[in-house]
Amino acid sequence: MHNTDAPTVTPQQISDEVRAIIGDDLAVDFVEFPREPKSQGTVALRGRLQKPSEEVFSRWLRELNSRGYTPTLNHDPEGSTAQHVVLRVMNGVAPKSVQNPLVNLLLFAVTLFSTLFTGAQYGATEALSLSEFLQPQNLIQGWPFALTLMSILTAHEFGHYFAARYHKVAVTLPYFIPLPPPIGLFGTLGAFIRLKEPISDRRKLFDIGVAGPLAGLVLAVPLLFVGLSSSDLIPITPGGLLEGNSILYYTAKLLVFGQALPNLESGVDVLMNQVTFAAWTGLLVTALNLLPVGQLDGGHTVFALFGQRARLINKVTVAILAILAIAGLPTIQQRIPGLESVGFMGWFLWIALIYMVIGPYHPPALDDVTELDSKRRMLGYLVILIFILIFTAVPL
Repeated sequence: MHNTDAPTVTPQQISDEVRAIIGDDLAVDFVEFPREPKSQGTVALRGRLQKPSEEVFSRWLRELNSRGYTPTLNHDPEGSTAQHVVLRVMNGVAPKSVQNPLVNLLLFAVTLFSTLFTGAQYGATEALSLSEFLQPQNLIQGWPFALTLMSILTAHEFGHYFAARYHKVAVTLPYFIPLPPPIGLFGTLGAFIRLKEPISDRRKLFDIGVAGPLAGLVLAVPLLFVGLSSSDLIPITPGGLLEGNSILYYTAKLLVFGQALPNLESGVDVLMNQVTFAAWTGLLVTALNLLPVGQLDGGHTVFALFGQRARLINKVTVAILAILAIAGLPTIQQRIPGLESVGFMGWFLWIALIYMVIGPYHPPALDDVTELDSKRRMLGYLVILIFILIFTAVPL
């Protein structure tokens, strides 16, 4: 956070400007200045909110940002009521990142190409070389998979995008991540958007976080049933690769085919066509995004719901993934028969990503006082339920 053009100001000057802005919104009891008199560090104003934070903080943020300051609002640990808060004001504003839309367009085109390639390979009797795939008759073979999966991913990311724009939060266009075979099984690792500025409060954080998964599911669930209704049952091949069952996927197959699949007694399972495979992949990507850790969509949801108490949920989630990963080790499965249905070593990779890239815990919003209203809380619990229904302990 910096502002290289900002003139030198004293903590007292910052305090005076802030008090002029917050007016009667916050009854200031006392002000804490930096220990060094000439420092341009944080000024903290402790006091009692006279109006709900959700009504005043957005205006504070807008006016303070225009003056080159960044505020944060937290409950006062020494206060006797929920209205006792600490308003910290830092001299400086985080610069907004610059985006080149051509990069987004290029990544979209490459990801579309890689998902077309995946779909064409999925339906081919023999593996296609790149030159064979580029022939029009082979290229077009992958469109059901590519169109289905790209539609789900696009709906997901633009759910985030439009929610952010609704709340006037600067955000980038989606970045799609191509991963063509043989490196990746699905042709893509999904997509993401980047926020260009901090989110001001937990309500906006929640709305932006849940909008993506819900928008993607609006397409993924119906397309799953469309795909299953046009898929066939075939004998199970010993040693073959099977897709994992979530509660939703298991139930969908039960509804469409009238039997639990894979059916080990009759020895049959569904042969996913391209639409089914893409919809199943879209649900898998959504479930991974809804893992309640860090700044994944699920992490946004539980942090917005529970604040710093979400750290316990983050720790439990990582612990469960670790148990599932250990249960997937061949040496463990040899000693304890039956663990192949719950163990999956791929969770080791996700644990590494959580700690090395994503981060296990969610940073606070600038306004960490505003809490979710009852409608958002109910929707948040529904999103957690959706995660439970679509999570697949053993994807493959």
